[in-house]
Parts: sequence; structure tokens; C-alpha cells
Amino acid sequence: MRYVSTAVVLMVMAFGLVTAASAQTATNPGGPWVPPAQDEFGNVSLEAYRTYDELTAALTKIEKNSKGSVNLESIATSAGGRDVWAALIGDPTNPAVMVINQQHGDEPHGAEASVDIIKALSTGSAQANAVLDELFVIIVPRMNPDGAEFPDRGNGDLTAPVRNSRSCFDTDGNVDPTETDRGRGVFTDRFVNDRNLWHYDINRYHWPEWSQSWQIQCNPGLSGVHFDPNQNPVPEAVGALETYAEYQPIWVIDVHNQGPSAVDEDERPANKAFRPNRLVTGSILWPTNADVDSAAIDLSKQMSLIMKKRSMELGFAEITRYVGGDFPGIARNAYGLMGTKRIENGETGPVGGSVLLEVLGQTEGSINFDVGQKSIGKLKGVPRELVWAVIEATADGSLYAEVPDEVDDLLLANDPNIRNPLPDNTDNKPASDEEGEEDNSPEG
Repeated sequence: MRYVSTAVVLMVMAFGLVTAASAQTATNPGGPWVPPAQDEFGNVSLEAYRTYDELTAALTKIEKNSKGSVNLESIATSAGGRDVWAALIGDPTNPAVMVINQQHGDEPHGAEASVDIIKALSTGSAQANAVLDELFVIIVPRMNPDGAEFPDRGNGDLTAPVRNSRSCFDTDGNVDPTETDRGRGVFTDRFVNDRNLWHYDINRYHWPEWSQSWQIQCNPGLSGVHFDPNQNPVPEAVGALETYAEYQPIWVIDVHNQGPSAVDEDERPANKAFRPNRLVTGSILWPTNADVDSAAIDLSKQMSLIMKKRSMELGFAEITRYVGGDFPGIARNAYGLMGTKRIENGETGPVGGSVLLEVLGQTEGSINFDVGQKSIGKLKGVPRELVWAVIEATADGSLYAEVPDEVDDLLLANDPNIRNPLPDNTDNKPASDEEGEEDNSPEG
């Protein structure tokens, strides 16, 4: 798979994809939609996505051909014995930036896009050199190699506790002693192939201080691997946290996938930021935890604006604002909080940026919400273009000229979810957390 220039991507994707989408209405927008023949019973084709072995081979080849500019490092080993690869690109004495992808195994487009970006940065081109003269780029293409193989949202540890430990807190946020030590985890998920088994949702385990996590606070009398206050039990999240601690990146981008929604034409501002009646192809959000420093939030909003403005140049991208909560263990908030601690410790300059990028299209679950490998080129183009735009803007300094408050005009909240119009099935609920226990920040 070869990375091509931004101009070529724009021409190819815009020519082939804009016309069909623009003629649709918000009640039945253009796809990609999984047809009834490809359903949740295992018929959805995923052949276009790389397996673990294929991803490893692709990354190894890039490293070999990079003449030393790319170093492949395993930052964790999954329960299934698979490496969580990080591509370390450029000079580590430069300021670092970090991109993580596919924390949920059924959310693959960021992983595919990241291979293109890593390859582009390895070529020695003028474009790549302009970035690497200024930055050290860390890209984790697939945080969840086990989940990608199932495919499923959670990781490969099928011994995880049931969810969720939030149930032990009263309305004032204090631990209720009558609800402790019940062995609940932090938003673990049921295993798709056996509903009696649970596994870890990696994205809920980036706690800056694991001993303060809900899983520990709500199970103070329990011990063992899942309730050790000194050891986060999710190796993939630990690998990301340790990589962050080692290289202290300016910012982190976390790429996920989301279900479908459409741009509603009502109450939209009179600007070019929204094209009504089109399918939303992605959404963005910055830290919303109240303890995140305002400087970290402003940097995150500047990153978000670079993404949004790049999307407005693309015929195939419709980007809105994600609706997410203040949960401290989710990557979007966690890395903002860690940046805040660095600011409090006296670090100056840009620091603490943390942005969630959601892309349309999951690959496991209900036919109403998943897209299989439909329009993979279009959908992986969203994170490729938007992440690359932030990397370039950071390298040339244009990122810092953005006015953070402009997000209020250019990034409005997602419109309500819509369902796949192809199947005659209205019984399935949205692809969110199970059993009515809604996560207040359901990233991915």
C-alpha cells in the first residue's frame, strides 16, 4: 500500500465519492452501509484490513527500508502473546508527538491509515524531512492486536471482572461501603463469542494514577492481578502510559470509530463548516475533565481546528464535535490530565494536547451500525488526512496560530445517530454500552 500526496488523495476521493453522498437526505444518507447479506452472524467481509501478521510484516518492511529513520518497538505484549508495536520515527531529542490507534479491536481505520503515515515519514522526501527536522513522531498503529483478530471491542484477557465499579459510588461521589468488594471492573465488556466472559476495554484504563481508579477504590478488600493497586492489569494501556512517560509528547491523538449519524440542516451556522444532509464521517473532542489545565485544553482545541479545517478542504469528510464526558481514565482526558501535571510542575511551551478522533465504521456488532470493509479507502482517508495535517502544522508552527474559541463556530455536536436503512430491522439498540449502564464517555 503506497502513500500518495495530499493532492492526489483529494482528487481521487473527491471525484469518486462526493457526488453520490451530496444527493442524499439526512433520513437516508449515502453509505457505506452493510447490506443484509453481510450481517452480525459472521458474514461481514474484513479481508481489506490487515491481520496481525500482515501488519507486523508491513511495519517491519517499512523499518527495513527507512535507512534508520523508523524504529519498530514492542511497547506491550497482549494476553494472546501479540506485540503492541510502536513506530518511533525521527530524532528522539526533538519534541515528541504521539498517535494511538485501534484501542478497540473492531475499529480498524486508524490502524490502516497509520501505516500510510509511517511509510510517508520514512521516505526521506522533502515533506517528511520538514516534519522530522522538528518532531519525533510516535505512532502505535494497533493498541489492541487480540481484539482485532476476533474482531471485538475488548482485549484478549477473558478473565476480566464484570462491569462496572462506578456502581459503588453514591450521588455525592463517595464510595458506598455496602457496595464495595464485589469484584467489578471499570467498564469491561462482554466477549462477543461467549457472553459469559468479560474482557478489558483498553480505553478505560489510562488512569494517570492506577491506585485511584474506580476498580481499586471500589474493591479495597480484594487482591490478585485484577485488583492490585500497584499494577494496572491492562498491559496495552500500560504500554501507552509508559511510552508517554518516557518521551513526554506535546500532544496525543487517539483514533477510534463510531456509529453513523447525519448532518442535520436545522440550526446550523451560516458558514461552510457543515454540509447538510450528508453522512458524518468523523467527530472530534478535546479533554472535558474539569481538572485539565486551560492551556492543555486550548492546545487540544487548536489541534481540533487544524483537523476540522483540513476536512473542509476534502470532499469526502464531514466532521462534527463528539459528545463525551469527563471520565478520567479514558485516553482523551487522561493525557490531558498528565499534561496538566507537567504544566503544574513548571513545564513551559505547548504541552497537554489530547484529541479524540472518531471515524465512521465499526466491524463487529449490529448490522444497523457497522460497515464491515465498505468504503475502506474513503474512511481510512479521514484519519490519514486529519492526523497528517496536525503533524505538519505542529512541525511548521502554524498549529499555534489557531484561535481556540473558533471551535464554537466550526465544531458543533454530533447529530442523533441513524440506522442502516437497508435491513428491515428496527429492534437493535445503539451500539453502546450494554445493559443500560451507559458510560458517560463512550469513545469508540
